[in-house]
Amino acid sequence: MNADDASTFQPSRRRLLCATAGAAALAALPAQRAFATTPTQPDATPRVDFLSPQAGAAAFAQAGDTYYANMGLIEIRARMRSPLAGLPLADARAAVRAYDAERVLAFTDDEREALHGVVSRMQPLLLARAPLYARTPWSFIKLDDAAEGGMPHTRGPHIVLPKAVTEGIAAMHREMKESGKLAVTPRGRGLLLHEQTHVLERADPARFEPLITDVFGFTRMTPAPTTAWLDAHVGTNPDGPDLAWAFALEQIGGKGWIMPVVTLPDVAVPRMPDDFQTPGLDVRRTDAGWKIAEKDGVPTSRDLDKIAGYHAHFPFPDEDFHPNEIAAVTLSHWILQDVPDLDKRPGMRAVEAWAKRALA
Repeated sequence: MNADDASTFQPSRRRLLCATAGAAALAALPAQRAFATTPTQPDATPRVDFLSPQAGAAAFAQAGDTYYANMGLIEIRARMRSPLAGLPLADARAAVRAYDAERVLAFTDDEREALHGVVSRMQPLLLARAPLYARTPWSFIKLDDAAEGGMPHTRGPHIVLPKAVTEGIAAMHREMKESGKLAVTPRGRGLLLHEQTHVLERADPARFEPLITDVFGFTRMTPAPTTAWLDAHVGTNPDGPDLAWAFALEQIGGKGWIMPVVTLPDVAVPRMPDDFQTPGLDVRRTDAGWKIAEKDGVPTSRDLDKIAGYHAHFPFPDEDFHPNEIAAVTLSHWILQDVPDLDKRPGMRAVEAWAKRALA
């Protein structure tokens, strides 16, 4: 990625989940329900909304949203940074939703100006390369760094940005404005495009499924398999809650199938995101449907980093623990054209063919 782009604020989510990121807040990256975006006619002026703390808190409690309803106790302990001793699961789920809602913050005028500026300066590029993005409203929620592990993410049609990230973008905006480089700087674009891709994925998953299956090579498992151990240890990715994806290792010279997931270890209070792990669980297809292979009640798995050829199969390996993340990373780079060897990366010709049709 261009050194001037969003890497200033958003290193790989994989590095965060593998606990190799530092403690600095600016080293933070970035419910399966269809939230419809309100389309507008492609225009030179994008629609950009900033939710108040009250509206942002309400967005975390939408009717039918299963985001918190499916969380396990281990994950809630990590999110709330507390052992929650003796708290029943139902009460813990209510508590973590309240915890997040109470940490929604108001945007400062500088942050509004900076974020609106990044989006507005991108609009001509979006009109030319990905009109779907150009006609989709942008909606932002600001969240205290103590929530969601300090990681940018999305909820419904909203991009949720940690306080440290919004402050960093505002500081960058002031610096570029004072130096006279504001009109030409590309900084911040990659992060916002990554997250807006997740908004679009949630709003219209059928649009993105051919990219996931035909281009990236995943197979949808219907229904998605699970086990008691996985239900207790899974880490909920707000941008990839659908764990229905299997990858055939034959595509990269191996054998069998894996299901990439995010999991947490059995510790009293897991650190989020430092203790999150990204294994590929072994799965198999049976006459009765897909099954997760187990040994002594625990899924058997492989470290994604140690599966020969897995990372190299995708255009960008940083976040290949979920196809939604692979798509967000890849499409951000495809729109921005910010990588010199982009057209030489695996699968990029197929990505481009899909994008020219699906993002028009």
